Amino acid sequence: MHFSLASAVTIMAALSTSGSAFVIDTFSGTNCDKSVQKGVNTWDNTCATWPKGFKSFKITTWGGKGQYGYFFAPNNCGSLPGAIKGGYVDSTTKTFKLGQCYNFNGASANAIASYSG
Repeated sequence: MHFSLASAVTIMAALSTSGSAFVIDTFSGTNCDKSVQKGVNTWDNTCATWPKGFKSFKITTWGGKGQYGYFFAPNNCGSLPGAIKGGYVDSTTKTFKLGQCYNFNGASANAIASYSG
C-alpha cells in the first residue's frame, strides 16, 4: 500500500479533530522514580483506567487549549468529585509544568480523565 504526503496530511487532520491529547509518563514511586508506563495519551473528553496504579507523573506533552486533567484513585474513573488531583494540562494556564514531577500525597491513581474547559 502506498501513501502520498497528501493522504498522510488528510489522515492526521482527521485524527486531530477528534480532540487533543495530553501525554504523561507514570511512576510507581512518589518522586517520579520506578517507571510504570511512558507516553500515556489521554484524549480530550475521555476517561480510562490502567491496570497498574501510579503514585507520580510528569506531563511530557500539553493538551489542547482549555484541557483539564483529572486523576482518580481506584474505581473512580469519571467521578469528578472523587478526583485526587486535577488541573489544566494545556500550555496557556500552566497548572502543571512540563517535565515536573507531581504526586498524590502517597495515594495511588489508576484512572485519568480529560475534559475541555
